[in-house]
Amino acid sequence: MISYPITMDGVTYSTIHVVSLKRNFTVLDGENAGRVQSGGMLRDVIGTFYNYSMEIDPDAASRADYDAFFEAISAPVDSHVIEVPYAQTTLVFDAYVTQGGDDLTLMEDNANRWENLTFNFIAMEPQRYAE
Repeated sequence: MISYPITMDGVTYSTIHVVSLKRNFTVLDGENAGRVQSGGMLRDVIGTFYNYSMEIDPDAASRADYDAFFEAISAPVDSHVIEVPYAQTTLVFDAYVTQGGDDLTLMEDNANRWENLTFNFIAMEPQRYAE
């Protein structure tokens, strides 16, 4: 488990445990990219997008924080401002979420325990542009 608070839309969720954090990148080409007749590749690089996949679990003592995060991450909004680890520091950028899911692992009289919330943050714009 990673000990790292999630910051989204200016709110830090410090009682949510990051179980898994994976970053990936996409180098996006523009409309002029493609194979030429000889088979070679012609690039029209726009820039690099950094995207993140997460799995989180709640702190058993702070289920309300998890519920608040679930409501925020599943809100019908265009994007979120997130802060995530990048290199030896952090990266702040606008990202969207289209889907996610978690598991109900325990039902009690006055509380439910949800775990294994997974979702992807997809960058709205490239974080690095081609020169």
